[in-house]
Formats: sequence, C-alpha cells, structure tokens
Amino acid sequence: MHQLVTTTDQLHDVIEYFEARDGFAFDVETSGPHRGVPAVNEVTWLSLSTDGACSVIPLGHPNGYNLLRKATRRKNKQTGEWEHLPALFDEPPKQLRPSQVFGALENLFFSDRTKVAHNAPFDLLSVAKYFPDRGFPPPPYGDTIVAAWMLNENRLIGLKALDRERYNLDYDHDDTGKCVEKHPFGQVQEYAWLDGRTTWLQWKDMRPKITAEGLEDMWALEMDVLHCLLHMGKGVPVDISALKELRTRLRGEMEHAEAEVYRAAGKVFNINSTPQKQKILYEEQGLKPRKLTKKGAPSTDAEALEPYKGRNDFVSALLGYQDVSKILSTYVEGYLGNPEEDKPTQIFNGRIHPMLKQYGTVTGRFSCSTPNVQNWPRAETVWGKAIRDLVDPIPGFKLLVADYAQIEQRILAHFAGKGALWQGFWDNIDAHTATASAVFGVAPEDVTKQMRQVAKAIAFAINYGAGPQKVADMSHTSLRRAKQILSTHEKQFPEVYAYKRKLLRTVRSRRPDPYLRTLLGRKRRLPDLLSYDNGRRAKAERQVVNSHIQGSNADMTKLALTRLHKNLLPDMQILLTVHDEIAAMCPADIAEEGAKVLHEAMAGEGMQLLSVPVTTDVKICDRWSEAK
Repeated sequence: MHQLVTTTDQLHDVIEYFEARDGFAFDVETSGPHRGVPAVNEVTWLSLSTDGACSVIPLGHPNGYNLLRKATRRKNKQTGEWEHLPALFDEPPKQLRPSQVFGALENLFFSDRTKVAHNAPFDLLSVAKYFPDRGFPPPPYGDTIVAAWMLNENRLIGLKALDRERYNLDYDHDDTGKCVEKHPFGQVQEYAWLDGRTTWLQWKDMRPKITAEGLEDMWALEMDVLHCLLHMGKGVPVDISALKELRTRLRGEMEHAEAEVYRAAGKVFNINSTPQKQKILYEEQGLKPRKLTKKGAPSTDAEALEPYKGRNDFVSALLGYQDVSKILSTYVEGYLGNPEEDKPTQIFNGRIHPMLKQYGTVTGRFSCSTPNVQNWPRAETVWGKAIRDLVDPIPGFKLLVADYAQIEQRILAHFAGKGALWQGFWDNIDAHTATASAVFGVAPEDVTKQMRQVAKAIAFAINYGAGPQKVADMSHTSLRRAKQILSTHEKQFPEVYAYKRKLLRTVRSRRPDPYLRTLLGRKRRLPDLLSYDNGRRAKAERQVVNSHIQGSNADMTKLALTRLHKNLLPDMQILLTVHDEIAAMCPADIAEEGAKVLHEAMAGEGMQLLSVPVTTDVKICDRWSEAK
C-alpha cells in the first residue's frame, strides 16, 4: 500500500483498501495562525492507518525536501532595523487539494467503521469543516488518549510519551508537530506517518485492556461524552460589544485598585515585583508566611494571602488588584486578543471554541483550553457573573442554565450512609445549614451567615483532606477554635468519619496497586498510599476521599451531558459545562420544553443514583447571571 499519496489514483487505492476494514486510525497535522483551533485551522497532512497499512496524504505542505537556507536575520540598510528571514526550501512536490482528498474520503469518514484518533475531538472537528453539509463523522469512535488515561491516569498520556514507553520510539526531536510548515517535506512525512501508525498500534494494544480492567461501561460513557463534545465544538456565541465594554470598565477598576494598594502600603512601588511585595508583606507588615515558593521564598499568591483578607488592608487591596488584573488579562484580553502583548484573539465568527478535555484530570472532571472556561470565577461572584454574561444566545434563542444543588455533599452523604447528613437531605435542609445547626447546637432557622461559612469550611476539609489550619483560615477563626469545631463535627456526624476510615483501609488493602472505584466504576489509582516517603503517602491519603467524591461527581456530570445530547430538541445546542453547571441554548418558542429535557437529563429517571435526593433547578434566561 502507498505510504505517500500524491495522486488521485493512489488515493483511490488507499480508500479501497481501508473500506475493506472495519476500523482505522487517522491523524491530522495543522497549520495557520490558529492551528490549535479546529474550527479555523488548516489541515496540511492527513495520515490513515489500519491493519497492514499506513498512508500519509499531504494537502499543501509549503516546503520541499531540501533546506536551502536556515532562518536568519539581516539588517535593513535603510531603517537600520533587523529583519527576520524565514528558512528557504526547494519547491515541494505536487500535492492533492483538500477538496479532492476529503471529497474522496467522505464515504469512509461517514461510514459505520470505528474511527480512532489520539485526542479524537480535535482531529474529528478539524476534518469536519471540510464536510460542511454533513457535520462531523458519526460513531463508533476510539480515542487512544482517553484509553491511556483510563488505564493509568497518573502517567503521561501524550502520544510521544506513550510511544517512548511502549516502543522505545522517539521521533520528534525538532518539535516537528508544533509547526510543520517550518520543516522539510520528508521530515514531516515521516513524522505524520509515525503519528498515524502508532495511534493504530496503541489502539490495538489498549482496547482489550479496557475490558480486562472492568472499564467497559466507563468506556461506553466516555465515548458518548466524546460524541457530545463534537456537538459542543460548534462554539459558544459571545457578546463582543459587551466584552469591549467590560475591558474599559476593568481598566478603570485596575487604576482604582492600584491606587488602593499604594494607599494601604503607604508608598508607591512596582506592583508587579514579587521581591518588593514580599518585603512589604513579610517585613514591613510583619505577616507570617503561610506558603513558600519552590525556591523557599514566602509566596505572594492568592492562596498564601487569602487568610489575611479582611484582616490586613494591604492584603485586601492587593488581592482586589490581582483579581481585576486576572479577569482583564485572562478573560477579556485573552478572548479579544492584545496585539501589544502578542496575544491572538480566541473569538472566531462571534464564538469562542473551548476545547473541553474529558481526560484532563486524574479524578475524571473536565479540564479545558483555548480558552479555559473551567477556571471561570464562581457564578455567585461579581466577576463570575460578568464573565458568564458574555455568553450571548443568538437572536430568537434563550439560555438554559442548570446545576446540581450541593452535589458533592450529597455524594458524601450517599457514601457515608444513614446519619445526620443523610437525613438532612431527606428533610430538605440545606447541607451547610444542617451542619452548622448540629455543630453549633442551634435550630436550622437560627443559623447565621458566619455559622454557615464555618460549615462550608468543614465540608472543604472533609472533601479535600484539609486540616484545622485551613478551616481556621476559611472561617476567620483561631486554630484552637477550628480544632474544637472539627471535634464537635466528628461527634455529630460519626458516619462521615467512619466512611473516610473504611475507604482508606479498603483502598490501601488493594495491593500491590491501591485503587478505588467511583460511583459508576471509574478507577482511580493511588500507588503512593504504599510509599515509604511520608509526604507522598500523606498526600495520597488526602486524595482518597476527594477522588471518590469528585470522581463520582464527574461521573454524574458526564452521564447528564450524554443524556442531554441524546435527547436534544431541534436546534437546541449544549454550550458549556462549568464547575457543576450545564448551559444550553434553545429556540425561545420551545424553551420551556427544552428546560424539561435538561432537567430530565440531570435529575430524571435513571439519574437517581444516590441514596439521597438529587435536585437541579433549570433557569430560562437571556443572561447567565439571571440563573442565580
């Protein structure tokens, strides 16, 4: 079979061979200023691989085989400035046009054959735009990055890392894939061929292991999630004029916040200088460092300063400035772009196209990039509302927004079993109110805002393995008082602590490779539970409960997304999932029906997986902030 395809006859031979198989792997190499955005990148190489064959198809590589001149620079005699001169290659060989290639491959991609890729949403969406009348290729799918992650979430799961691990193969010394147009034709040809070939070989090795590990149901769920992510790849419409107004507002806020910092410090200094901030905080203000950097210096990040917020004017002002600065640089200029800082725009045709990664965390929760919507501020904050309000449904549509109410606490109650926390949910009492009521010995209606804040701190400590100091910091109380509160909590909720101890014993007993399973059966491996290093072992112990609860939360969110995707109304679109929220867009005239579909997906029959009620409230709105 042809390894390099540059003619229509060769292409037809390849298609005939692949159509006789029931599955294939494919990989794309992309170029252009936005090569990482499938909606607008340019596919310049396509590789196809299956049993007995791997072919690469160039679709407009600009360089020939030979480098005639390396990239350099020269001085402009007229201006005196240095100019960049790109590398010069000989002429590339004749290649097929994208329209020729994808036109011929349409039946293969839109068949019922299994389509395998490494990070499949990126590759599938990258090729989908060449089939504008067909949408994206249909299932069944295979994704080797998801398979690798499910088989061992603690290892590196990039294709090159997997190839080094399994085949002792290292073929990307020059970062060829990062910018293929900078490299000669032959080098990219070999790179693309190996990408395609090893993806298929990795797939053949991994797929049986999924079954052997008892992960078949989770695999089916993750492939349904993949299908859903393709649907979400259409992008999220944003209000560009509102985004520009927010930029103006934030720049004004920045000036005001900076002035407040100088006032609190009693002097003007370089607000972006870490050493100067360290000196003011820990020498002039006399604060005790709560956290050190990797080099052993006192940290000035938000986590280190948060315990002093509200108790030290300089810290409060500095945190306020850092909040505004992050919102401006990350979410506003990050989306619009900033030519002065060489930041490209992330808005295309009025939409952002976040790449949600179903494999992005060890617990199973999503991560996200270009742009990252998973690190949006919480919806109840001022800036969290402002950022969400940039999501702008197209004319004639409404936003549907829903989230699970206190889902992590409900999952904890489910695993802990009958007791005060479990009963509180059945009595329809807010979890934090119930906790505060028990700890402080007051009726639920007498719980104050401060008491509820303490209850939130306790929940954080339970779910994330935090200690008394963190509870003290979050509750704005003393360490001694925090210890008393936690002691009282254990007496009032013994079942929670019994669950924690039993889970740790069970997981640790699974030698030689300790692991736990989440609500739907995902495996979370914690090998450091058996480590002789006290620090690593303690960290793993803290991760046990967190992995059990967060992983189960991820299971439920992913299941809800796939249920919603399978029951979407005409023209209804899933936009995002952020934290525990799911947002969709629906034609206004069927918004009420769409809200019922969303509610059913999240909390209807088949989603009552816990021994306590699961509730969700769907809001129909024009702006996301209206949902709170």
